[in-house]
Amino acid sequence: MHELRPLLRIHARRWPWLAAGAALMLLAALAGFGLLALSGWFITATGLAALVLAAGGTAALDIYAPGAGIRFFAVGRAVSRYGERLITHEAVLRLLADLRVWVFRRLMGLDLARLGQLRTGDTLSRLTADVDRLDQFYLRLLAPVAVALFGLIIATNVLALFAPASALAVALALAAAAIGAAVVTGRMAAGPGERLVGLAGRLREHILLGLRGMAELRVYGREEDALQRVDALSRQHELTNRALARMAGLTQALGTLATFSGVWLAALLAIPLVEQEVLSGPGFALVLLGALALMELVTPLPLAAQALSRTRTAARRVLSLAPPERLQANGPSRPGDGTLRLEAVSYRYPPALTPVLDSVSLVVQPGDCLAITGPSGTGKSTLIGIVTGALAAESGQVLLGGDAVSDLSPEAIGRRAAWLPQRTVIFNASVADNLRMADPQATEQSLWHVLWLAALDETVAALPDGLETWLGAGGRALSGGEARRLCLARTLLQPAAPLLLLDEPTRGLDDATARRILDHLTRVAEHRGVVVVTHDAHLLPDGFSRQTLGAGRLASAF
Repeated sequence: MHELRPLLRIHARRWPWLAAGAALMLLAALAGFGLLALSGWFITATGLAALVLAAGGTAALDIYAPGAGIRFFAVGRAVSRYGERLITHEAVLRLLADLRVWVFRRLMGLDLARLGQLRTGDTLSRLTADVDRLDQFYLRLLAPVAVALFGLIIATNVLALFAPASALAVALALAAAAIGAAVVTGRMAAGPGERLVGLAGRLREHILLGLRGMAELRVYGREEDALQRVDALSRQHELTNRALARMAGLTQALGTLATFSGVWLAALLAIPLVEQEVLSGPGFALVLLGALALMELVTPLPLAAQALSRTRTAARRVLSLAPPERLQANGPSRPGDGTLRLEAVSYRYPPALTPVLDSVSLVVQPGDCLAITGPSGTGKSTLIGIVTGALAAESGQVLLGGDAVSDLSPEAIGRRAAWLPQRTVIFNASVADNLRMADPQATEQSLWHVLWLAALDETVAALPDGLETWLGAGGRALSGGEARRLCLARTLLQPAAPLLLLDEPTRGLDDATARRILDHLTRVAEHRGVVVVTHDAHLLPDGFSRQTLGAGRLASAF
């Protein structure tokens, strides 16, 4: 069960919410138990009193105390159930946020080679469907088991005040039936549960691939084959779901049968007590209906066992995204001195025999402005990927701020080096919101400054709402070059990073704008190190040191 340990650690952060939700679940279950048991006692007592009075006898019955108790349990059940919904929903939403951040951090910990092996549909399934199943760990497993355990103990002690033997027999019978049903259900549902999780990922993957490649499928006349594969996976998914639903219905039926059997057992053991006048008629009804109310406590246990297999499978799929030890090693917390040092670094893309980088060495310090140029395919972007930890060097050493990159977490690397990759993202938000993702506390003056550095200040000033202009999905309010410059401004805004790694910051720009941006970057280099990967060597101003990467080697002047 090692795959569930990270889940327990994540849940432990929200223990006040989870404990409050479980406590309200328990109160609602006990209120239901008290309501049914007391109602049985009151109805029976009222009926017996009416028969005595009809026979000409005398009878005294206090209807106010039990009536108040019934109202108390009824209102308490409704209030606790409503409160439980509020608290558990809040707890679950917070857990969902924690789980998604946890999964995303695992994705951040992967190198580019491992990320390239992940299919979009499967990765999306892990980020959505699998995380949703992990969310059920509390609602379907932890809370129901805890409520059943404590509720059964409390309710059994209450029933034992009236009929100890009946209470003990019912508790043991229900516990044995629930545990047995849970074990059997867990074993039977293990295979279908794992298949269901895998089928959901494969189905989503095939649907996304089919939609993305619809044009190619139509050109080659293979769209029918793609539809048949999706249809076959859909049928398998539906059949597996139906099998699990039938299993759930069967376990609920068996749980109901076990509960009624427990009620009959309680009746058989309580009847002699009534004959001996140790237990009154209303007390007999209280014991029977109280035993019947215990069904609410034990019914969720077989369903929890069924959910366990799916939760474990989802946890394994999420954990397989990255080795845990990489994420747990946070590395040094100090900011570093801003120095980048590569010592005889080599890298090859498997299964290539020739390395794309071969014994590369360089040193960049704050104040240095280095441009790495060279033909396509000589490893310029690969070099940046190794510095950021996205790729692992085959040999040699990479030091960032005085520490090995391999010893730093993604967060620590981000604090020491701000990276502008070739593929950038504009979020469906305002210009200011997109910029402040790099520094939430940035002032408006700082935003305009980085926009000026990226030669985008005039463009943003001309927008209808300036910094508050909404960019839309994918930044559709901006052109490709403007979106690229906005991402560059966001990278420059990161306040703590003493090193800037800019991969093709002037791609897609006219020469005049590109020269303006590169000239502004030399001013940034007064207190930060700047490394620019570019094909536009002819646009570089005098402030840049030019180093050409080719034939797998980089000769550095530093």
